[in-house]
Amino acid sequence: MKTKIFVLGIAVVIICAGLMVSVGAAAKPGVDFNGEHYNLNIIGKKTDWNGGGSYDNGDRHTMFVPEDTSSFNFTVYDEGNETVLSGITIEMTQGDEFAVLDGNAFDDGKAAFQLAPGKYNVYIAAKGKPGGYTDINGWVKCNDTYYFDIGDLRVSKSKKAGWTDATDLFYVDATEEPDTVGYLDNLTEQGLFEENEEMWVFDYLTGLTNYDSLLYPSDGTDHFWQYDNHGSKLVQVRFYPI
Repeated sequence: MKTKIFVLGIAVVIICAGLMVSVGAAAKPGVDFNGEHYNLNIIGKKTDWNGGGSYDNGDRHTMFVPEDTSSFNFTVYDEGNETVLSGITIEMTQGDEFAVLDGNAFDDGKAAFQLAPGKYNVYIAAKGKPGGYTDINGWVKCNDTYYFDIGDLRVSKSKKAGWTDATDLFYVDATEEPDTVGYLDNLTEQGLFEENEEMWVFDYLTGLTNYDSLLYPSDGTDHFWQYDNHGSKLVQVRFYPI
């Protein structure tokens, strides 16, 4: 889960208007894109873009991010050490339905997305005109001064068709959780969690709070993407129910 996966996008853009749609599409061998799914479009715009209207309408399937995020950065406490990271953040939560909670990252370097209940296989591809790439890193925030990463990938566009499986960005395993946290190790010792298993990140965050609500309060634990864009005009993310 720590290795970077390099992806190639497809040439045909499919923008889905409904909440869950059923679409057949060209896919790499072993990936079945037939079936209901939610489609999220992350659209890159020039840094001086200033669109009108509201961008926190939950019915939207789009969010707008800088095409070049080199002038954006934010601070994390990587396993307790203060670290400045490049890019913007996309907050990932889970609630009653799929929703774009904040579709404009230009005002504060942040966007927000909510997944519907359940677990999902997640696929991602860069589309639009060739050129550029985007680095995405999944982070868990345990509390205000403790973060750790759970996976990363790079998406880029070329003439070859292809998607990448980004599901790992929503799972935590014991090799990624720092020893100082110890929640998964505790479950393993109790026989409730296998050493080679992975846990859905939102189940993990709930369990982490229940494990120690003083150290990991529910209002201090979350999951977000570090989205470092270098020219991608459209990155599409699909969520398929498991």
